[in-house]
Amino acid sequence: MRQPAGRSARRTGGERKPREERWVELIDVATQVFYEKGYDGASLQDIADRLGMLKGSLYYYIQSKEDLLFDVISAVHKEGLAVVRARAEVPGGPLERLESVIVGHVEHTCRNLVPTAVFLHELSSLPEERRREILGSEHAYQGVFRDLIEKAQAEGLVRADLEPRLAALSVLGSTNWVYRWFRPGGAFTPEQIGSELAEMSIRGIATAEGLAQRGA
Repeated sequence: MRQPAGRSARRTGGERKPREERWVELIDVATQVFYEKGYDGASLQDIADRLGMLKGSLYYYIQSKEDLLFDVISAVHKEGLAVVRARAEVPGGPLERLESVIVGHVEHTCRNLVPTAVFLHELSSLPEERRREILGSEHAYQGVFRDLIEKAQAEGLVRADLEPRLAALSVLGSTNWVYRWFRPGGAFTPEQIGSELAEMSIRGIATAEGLAQRGA
């Protein structure tokens, strides 16, 4: 957990929540407020009111609204990155693992619509250096997809004419869009959407050998 510099973690009142618990609540509430009002339209007073605390008390946890947005977006990125990295470690070849990653990414997106929307809409509100701090110099999230595509390409399972980075961006771009139209309880489940988008993505980049091996 990213701690605001110079803030004491000591409890100062019997009714005060432990710092870790209150921090999680703050991140959840801030995410919802940024989603509803946008970063520019939201204020720290809005967040404090939703939490039922004084605006000044927020500075026990944060230093500025920008820092709070950084923490919100960083939390979203870290959680999603953990999901796709875990899905990339399943048994099988690189094409099978790429399929697992796509399914995991889509299902995670469907189940985290509000945080995903805040991440995709408000990342650009942060200064470039802070965006790089979250994404990593090599864009770690995108890198999970790109690395598997490169491995599959080296084995002749992905078309040689494709540039792995562009292929990864294409897959991510199409799957990220799910957050705009998916509705919980609607006609399609996260599992169905993940499976079908993975199928379309793999068929779009795989060689005949890759498809034959995948269907074996």
